[in-house]
Amino acid sequence: MIERVYRYEANDYNLSIFFNDSVQVNLRGFCWVILTFHALFSIMYLMNRYIVPILLAILVFALFASIFWFYETRYMVGRASISQASFSSDNSYVFVTPLQAKADGSERIRVSIFLLNNQGLGVMGKKITTVNNPKLIIDPVQPLTDDKGKAVFDVSSQHTGEYFLDILVDTTILPQKAHVSFK
Repeated sequence: MIERVYRYEANDYNLSIFFNDSVQVNLRGFCWVILTFHALFSIMYLMNRYIVPILLAILVFALFASIFWFYETRYMVGRASISQASFSSDNSYVFVTPLQAKADGSERIRVSIFLLNNQGLGVMGKKITTVNNPKLIIDPVQPLTDDKGKAVFDVSSQHTGEYFLDILVDTTILPQKAHVSFK
């Protein structure tokens, strides 16, 4: 029957194993053989002593990793997808460039509408119209929203003045108006 190892000592060229303070085994040899035995012996000793805490730590890590993975797949899937259904009128924007143009009928102001949903993603395929004003010439460059939710109109006029354009999406008027000015 093999006795339990009481302690061991190792250096670069020598390994001593003590059994019950009376039996001692000295091994001499190559450094790598001794150090390999030393490393294996240390791992076996730690495994016997700390096997339950190590297994619990691995189990807890696996549990948290799986919960995080399920959370990410539930809430991250579809973030980059394009929405074609609903839009948020409060989360949609109207941009006008330039702010002012000559009232000669040929100089144009570009009105860009970005139609977004509640998550900030572009809503594709919505038809955008403007409320007609007889003093304005409105050219629908891109009246249907693209994959980023963008629609584009060019506005010109032969009449001086400041005008506010209402933007309609289906039957909903956006709260933000396009402010154009012709001089």
